[in-house]
Amino acid sequence: MVRPVRLDAQTQSSMASRGLLSMVGLAAQGVLRLVTPLLVGRFGGPSLLGVVQTAISAATFLCLVWPTTTGSAASKFLARARGAGRPEEAATVARHLRRRTTQATAVLGLAAVPIWVLGIRGDVVGGLWVGALVVGYGGYNFARGLQFGIGQVGRATVWDITIMVGGLGGLLVMLLAGFRGPSLVLPMAVAYLVYTVAGWPFAHGHKPAPALRRELDGFVALGVAGTTASAGFLQLSMVVAKLVSTPEQAGQYAAALTLATPASLLAGSLSLVLFPAMAEAWGRRDVDAFRWQTDQATRLLVVVMVPVFATLALCSRLIVGVIWGHRYADAGRLLPVLLFAVLPMTLAMASVNSLSTRSQRGMAATSVASMSGLAVGAGVWGLVAGPWRELGVAVGYLAGTLVIAGIPVVLVWRRDGHRWGGLVARLLLGVGVAVLLLLGRDALGLGPWWDPVCAVVFVAVWLVVVRRDLQVVLRLLTPLLRWRRGPGPTPAG
Repeated sequence: MVRPVRLDAQTQSSMASRGLLSMVGLAAQGVLRLVTPLLVGRFGGPSLLGVVQTAISAATFLCLVWPTTTGSAASKFLARARGAGRPEEAATVARHLRRRTTQATAVLGLAAVPIWVLGIRGDVVGGLWVGALVVGYGGYNFARGLQFGIGQVGRATVWDITIMVGGLGGLLVMLLAGFRGPSLVLPMAVAYLVYTVAGWPFAHGHKPAPALRRELDGFVALGVAGTTASAGFLQLSMVVAKLVSTPEQAGQYAAALTLATPASLLAGSLSLVLFPAMAEAWGRRDVDAFRWQTDQATRLLVVVMVPVFATLALCSRLIVGVIWGHRYADAGRLLPVLLFAVLPMTLAMASVNSLSTRSQRGMAATSVASMSGLAVGAGVWGLVAGPWRELGVAVGYLAGTLVIAGIPVVLVWRRDGHRWGGLVARLLLGVGVAVLLLLGRDALGLGPWWDPVCAVVFVAVWLVVVRRDLQVVLRLLTPLLRWRRGPGPTPAG
């Protein structure tokens, strides 16, 4: 675990095992990203939570402007080179992306200071802490993507757990010692820097040929445009909420945002495993396996993620009350909106990966979709963020994510001829039932302890609706998962 990463190491375990390990690793990161604001909010209240969450969101947004996408590039191009049997190309790719990551994190880390001071009206010292988090998180994304690209998921997972424990322990010490303000992001920054060093590819490689260099840089550039407008949209919403709301209201939004995003990490874990697998299949020119993986992953996401998000939305008041306490009651009305905003992005994960893996043209399509969604969301913010404040920010984010997720799904659906008509109908039915339960609960004036009853009713209805699709979930949990064998029969409808 402490030795330098070997790019020629054999892939660890099966596809199913890597998927489960990935979920464990992302769960650890979810705990770090969830418990950090929870501790801050419990110790310092909504106002301090708004400041710290804004610092985290600002750093995360800056990392999207290159470093985060180098991790995706490492995952794709290293897996493609290994699938094609070209180890020397893998070393070349790692060398080039390592250099680009170093350059980008250095520039963005320095840029964080004036952005924090001038754009968010913070102080210079706070900007330095944000810059440190940019450097750490940017390096972390590259190192993690690289390890997934070479199949070292077990190693990545152990380090995920390690830095989660270290980051939370350091934060707790700082809170007990009386630290307040943006400096509380420092334990998270140090934890990510430790992961970066542990997963850094120190092996030498050749300078890439001009064609490969253009392909790598082009992939990252297109990815930056897309991820900045999609994933960055979420982080930008936190910054906008702080600018249009009072510190107390921004803290309420931060509390809801903290609870809305961890569920999507389950889809992220699938993406980190699926993306290299699709790249390897595409490198072998196995189009049938590639198309089959997209279909199965989409069905899996719908079957699993809809009840997860719906249950969280229906239990939002109870969850907020238990986790945050009575001071954050307003977060309970924001959480369902944010959950239904994150859900489309989660369900579109396989389609986005499909477009990104095939060609630069596919990457451009996802980038256009992301920028279109951001434009729609910003337009809604301009209309309702002023009078509705933090609720208007959440509604604008929901409007934008529907566009960002809808375009890739429609493109892949039409291009590959997937039989998703029945699946989409079941999805819309499930979301409709969840919304009706939410409205009915509020209309009847039911208390928070009725929330689990509503959730149980929804899950029962959903299991009946998707009974034919449950075989996808069962197939994922089978040790002899057929993802590694190639395409198999597709469920009807």
